[in-house]
Amino acid sequence: MPRTRPLLAALALIAVTSACSSSDGSADRSSADTTTGAGSDTAATGPRYVALGDSYTAGPQLNPTDKASDTCLRSTKNYPHLLAEAIGAASFTDASCSGATTDNVLESVATVGGGKAVPAQIEAVDKDTQLVTVGIGGNDSSLFSSLSVACTQPGTACEDYLDDKVPGILRDTGKNIATVLEAVKERAPQARVVLVGYLGVTPADRGCDALGGDALDTAGVSAGEQSIDRTMAAAARTAGATYVSMNAASKGHDACAGDEAWTNGLSPALGDGAVLHPRAAGMAAVASAVEKVVAS
Repeated sequence: MPRTRPLLAALALIAVTSACSSSDGSADRSSADTTTGAGSDTAATGPRYVALGDSYTAGPQLNPTDKASDTCLRSTKNYPHLLAEAIGAASFTDASCSGATTDNVLESVATVGGGKAVPAQIEAVDKDTQLVTVGIGGNDSSLFSSLSVACTQPGTACEDYLDDKVPGILRDTGKNIATVLEAVKERAPQARVVLVGYLGVTPADRGCDALGGDALDTAGVSAGEQSIDRTMAAAARTAGATYVSMNAASKGHDACAGDEAWTNGLSPALGDGAVLHPRAAGMAAVASAVEKVVAS
């Protein structure tokens, strides 16, 4: 079997897992996880905290999963939960949802497979919210999955996609992210708004069995990851939000790093996150990085 086949199959699985249909007004607000106080061992004197984001925030297939999150597949060990406990959040709502785009932060969406309709994530934010983290953008125009697919093709397909398609997608995505951040600031004028970047999955200088060997143009995918990191930084500046970049911090912790990896390759260990998504170690790294920024 050609080595591209398992990689393409994994990418197809990601696309199916993250698919959402058009907006639906019958959203159920219970799809966000809300708690009062962050943990029994920490005095709940910290900020009122709301987390928004996609699967890199939610943590699909990272045990344990909150059953109430339905198709959003939120882990109770994702970085928002870890951060809420670390800062002693007075209240905490995790509205993140696997497969979310920037549109899904601002509008309700009906899920595939008969799950509950998911409300607009921003509904969890109100005037009393004091801290909001946002991790969004990678699913707009199917950026991550389409880039990875292009970079498994022969010839110059990866380079062509990076040159011809990615710049336009990133222009639109950057505007969309800034719009989300501005909407959050409007709903919570006193809140600190933190945009959280994506962990780096792909090393620029080599392939590895965890990523399908030589089937993937890792340099091309890494370039795309760095491009969205820069786009997110610019969007945060535009909206007057704080940006926490995780791309450079991921060096030496990409999917090829074995036991030191923060993200999975194509064959994740059961319960330690989804294919090409954060492992428990990655979620802990993000929580630590954001905590340092929030505490400063």
